[in-house]
Amino acid sequence: MPLAILEKIENISSIPTLPTVIERLTRLLQNPKTSAEEVGKAITTDQALASKVLKLVNSAFYGFPGRISTITHAIVILGFSTVKNVVLTASIFDAFRNKGEGTSAFNLEDFWLHSIACGAASLSIAKQLGSNEKEECFIAGLIHDIGKIILCQYMPQEFNFAVDQSRKNSQLFYETEKKLFDSTHEEVGGYLTERWNLPMDLQNAVKLHHNPQPSHDHYMITAIVHCADIFVRALDYGNSGDDLIPMISDQVWKNLGLDNVDLVSLIENIHDEIEKASVFIQLT
Repeated sequence: MPLAILEKIENISSIPTLPTVIERLTRLLQNPKTSAEEVGKAITTDQALASKVLKLVNSAFYGFPGRISTITHAIVILGFSTVKNVVLTASIFDAFRNKGEGTSAFNLEDFWLHSIACGAASLSIAKQLGSNEKEECFIAGLIHDIGKIILCQYMPQEFNFAVDQSRKNSQLFYETEKKLFDSTHEEVGGYLTERWNLPMDLQNAVKLHHNPQPSHDHYMITAIVHCADIFVRALDYGNSGDDLIPMISDQVWKNLGLDNVDLVSLIENIHDEIEKASVFIQLT
């Protein structure tokens, strides 16, 4: 990341942090002897977060609408990994809730709709491909553009200018960013995910979703998010500040084996998953 951009971001003391419960959960989940009750107690130390988690796990998205009464019950039914991801999702939404309205070039509601749709589409693609990393794909898709929120909130003049120039010149937003600032929202988002100590698969999806390379670690997750982002743009779910639809990388298409996928069925599944994921809109 160019020094000028990096210094500006590093000097912003108000960039959100994730709650300490995330760090505590990560430590607990690394211990194979940790019980569901211990994890439940860790989450319920933050009552507001715990109530959001219960709301999410009781939604149709997780398949148990209205049937889970406690965090411990959620862990027993859904598993440690799923509940950790629900906590992470709720925390990320909370960190940026009701912020960024001051920018003229960016509609925050449309941005979150695009992000949620990208998460749901990533999940759909992962299911269609038989991936064992469906949860990770959902979170990665959800946060792939998180760098735009940082730019929108903390560098609004530069961000607005880039959005306006992108539209004026009919150019993809990340290409305009690179031209104007020699940096992109991918790099800014990558910095944030490093600062949050998120898993490397999520960091790489944020940093590399526009140009996944097979040599990168966790390539499949990043490649799935790359496709999901473009599918969602084509299906017109929300808007992430970019009015153009890029081409899916030929290499990604080939490596994921999408020639062998029933695309009509995939698109139907994406619509269904987005509808189920609409519960997340209520967190924004």
